[in-house]
Amino acid sequence: MYPPFFLFPLGFVIFPYFISLILKKPYEKSFIKFFSYGFFFGFGFLIIYLSWIPNPFLVYETTRPYIFLSILLPIFLSIFFGLGFLIYKFFKNLIFIILATPFIFVLIELLISNFFYGFPWISNSLILSNNLFGFYIIKHFGTLTSGYLILLIFLLPTFLLYKIKIMLSGKLILIISAPFLFFLIISTIYSFFNNNKFSKEITIDAHQILSPINKKNAKEIEQNIINIINNSNADYIVFGENNFPYLIDKNNFKNLTNFIKNEKKVIIGATTYKDGNYYNSLLLIEKNQIHFFDKKILVPFGEFLPFRKYLKFMEMISGTSDYKIGNVDRILTTKDNIKILPIICYEIIFDQIFKNINKKQIDILVNITNDSWFGNKIGPYQHFYISRIKSLIANKPLVRVSNNGISAIIDNNGKIIKSSKLNQVSNINYKFKINNKFSYFHFHKFFSYYLLFIFIFLLISSRKRQNEK
Repeated sequence: MYPPFFLFPLGFVIFPYFISLILKKPYEKSFIKFFSYGFFFGFGFLIIYLSWIPNPFLVYETTRPYIFLSILLPIFLSIFFGLGFLIYKFFKNLIFIILATPFIFVLIELLISNFFYGFPWISNSLILSNNLFGFYIIKHFGTLTSGYLILLIFLLPTFLLYKIKIMLSGKLILIISAPFLFFLIISTIYSFFNNNKFSKEITIDAHQILSPINKKNAKEIEQNIINIINNSNADYIVFGENNFPYLIDKNNFKNLTNFIKNEKKVIIGATTYKDGNYYNSLLLIEKNQIHFFDKKILVPFGEFLPFRKYLKFMEMISGTSDYKIGNVDRILTTKDNIKILPIICYEIIFDQIFKNINKKQIDILVNITNDSWFGNKIGPYQHFYISRIKSLIANKPLVRVSNNGISAIIDNNGKIIKSSKLNQVSNINYKFKINNKFSYFHFHKFFSYYLLFIFIFLLISSRKRQNEK
């Protein structure tokens, strides 16, 4: 359904066909039937979309026997599809069923993104993540609203297929869409007259080094990193998540500045040990100064084991010790006053990390990751496309460096300036012109509330119409 395997026109076939299945004798369907429809719809979709889930179990021989546990995530997430489809029971009128469908899919996305630890990997906005029209919508309206809008557009042919009265349906669509169109015009005008002029320029070297997960050849990796730094003429040299081959503690922390010569700055991921706790960290190393950011959104069952007391049998998968959640503010400011939003691995899929981006006056996003756990399937590509739309959410350029790919330089409009291929040693060099444009993130939240208001309006109108009959 989602890029890189989704062709935009397919939506005009898939979703009208989906409606035709829902409309078959809706009065005879019970809550159990609607739940089962949603559950199996979600399960079928997730088995394909999350086909990379078993791969982390295959990295080590000790975890291979537990590969059957990979099915639990699709099953768990499919429950939310089942719950979302229960809403169809409350809509009997054809027009309202069609108009309610985008809301139901957005609600499912919202539940999956926030319940328990949240897994906002599944977003309908990804349909728009590979075309210029979609970029504009995502930037101005956010992921939830852009997902709603594209599904609504896909469903427009159903009004003709079922010969629904154009006047009534047209009025409803106009009422729903008018605020979006109004804001789009206002924001476009505002952007035109408030484009910040160029203020800063920096050169970046992004290095995809394919460091092995087990790091048995630590000295060789360290020497490779030193050679890369010494041979680079860039202002910023960026490596991937956990590319530093040694555990960093108080005994070797200060020695890291030995890597730096002149005014170079190095960004690299590492495991740090502080006050008896392990952290997944991003280090920004300058001459005579080290900044660090510790990951705040950890991967359950990967970086920590939830309810460890009761799930000790899963330590064969997650290990016997947990990473600690960081408490340092998510901003790094360099000596030359470049303000960086540090993002480690899958943190980038969570929109909340961007909520104070305008207040902090962030210049650039830096996302370091290691997608080796995904293998060679669609996982690394999905992660890349999700990262791409986050540069639009933030309206900031993004430097994405993955240990094994896909690394890229992406501008604030979602354009891929340069990128690497999966599982190839790569070096991306680029000179950035930073304009410090503001994000529309606060408006994204406003439109999410507006969607809720419209959904309640449709629900009340549908029930009222049924009672009148």
